[in-house]
Amino acid sequence: MESRRVFTGTYLLQKEGEEKHFGFIQGFSYLPDYSTEIKIYINENKFELKSDVDEMKLLVLDREELEVISKASSYVEGSLNAMISLSKRKLLKDDAYS
Repeated sequence: MESRRVFTGTYLLQKEGEEKHFGFIQGFSYLPDYSTEIKIYINENKFELKSDVDEMKLLVLDREELEVISKASSYVEGSLNAMISLSKRKLLKDDAYS
């Protein structure tokens, strides 16, 4: 069986009431083993130039931004679970795969 993937789409990470987003999140499931990958992209301005721990980058978020990431991650996880379930039951159309 050839390797294919299912994609959740891209969701902006944006605080309520703000026009600019601070990143985005995407989810993928790779067939035939249904392994998953979630990618979270954060704008560079959220990272400090210097970290207090060697060989680490420091990401500074406020509570609302962390909550946005948490909610988006949960949504992506739910979407992946639904698409994997549909795929296993052969209920996804071919154009759902890339």
